[in-house]
Amino acid sequence: MPSAIALRGLTKRIGQKAIVDNLTLDVPSGEVFGLLGPNGAGKTTTIRMMVGLVRMSAGTVEIAGHDIVRDYGQAIRQVGAIVENPEMYKYLSGYQNLQQFARMTPGIETRRIDEVVEFVGLSERIHDKVRQYSLGMRQRLGLAQALLHRPSVLILDEPTNGLDPAGIRELRDHLRRLAREEGVAVVVSSHLLGEMELMCDRVAVIQQGRLVSVERIDKMIAAGTDGLVSVFVETKCQEEAKAALLGRVEGMAEIAIVDGGIEVKLPHEAIPRVHKLLVQSDIPIFEVRVATQTLEDRFLEMTGGAGKA
Repeated sequence: MPSAIALRGLTKRIGQKAIVDNLTLDVPSGEVFGLLGPNGAGKTTTIRMMVGLVRMSAGTVEIAGHDIVRDYGQAIRQVGAIVENPEMYKYLSGYQNLQQFARMTPGIETRRIDEVVEFVGLSERIHDKVRQYSLGMRQRLGLAQALLHRPSVLILDEPTNGLDPAGIRELRDHLRRLAREEGVAVVVSSHLLGEMELMCDRVAVIQQGRLVSVERIDKMIAAGTDGLVSVFVETKCQEEAKAALLGRVEGMAEIAIVDGGIEVKLPHEAIPRVHKLLVQSDIPIFEVRVATQTLEDRFLEMTGGAGKA
């Protein structure tokens, strides 16, 4: 089965400047995938090329196996998207906007409109004119429109704009539910790193148009730039614990006695070995904890602190 989204050598040049430079990555179905990068890194340009709004200079984009250039109609049928800001007819109600979109897409029934309205939490205001909507409400309506035709791929550029904290949390829950329960591949670009940490399964870090890294969120915030993690072991027998581990854990770079226990720097896959050795040495252990960073910490490490995402 092909990836839900496959980018191969995706490039956009303006004159001699590469806005997006040879970007290659895959997004499978059922995953929330984040695009991170400083302002001007090429995130929005990448999204615009993915949905056919900007012509690429080189490379390919495939959506569910369909090339976005050679087979645009089949490819874009799989996609729901909000790029930058959702555009609506402001003199119509939210419901009338959805009806208008449904008329352009065969097979959308009235009950589907009601489903997406309830899903995004707009039931009480859906018959108000869009000009009366706040930015957050327009974002919700845009999401409803993007979901109306049951896409297999959902692409959202800054979807949390204008949402209050409760709305951001609801959106996060909605997107994770779409991925987990309906197998939708969700691509999100946002500058709110804390939300991306809670929302995404994996993230791609882009800087100056180039792909720096693609990593799972949990591994990204656990490991440092050297690929090692810091593990704290709470024990009253610090000296004995240190002696039990010295020279016996492959890849261990550091071990130190700290307040309340010991701290070890080692590959993530070596953690079970630490636990086993301490148990075999009859050393009482109260806790084994990986000292994680935040996504913001790792992002700034990887980009050299170059602006915001």
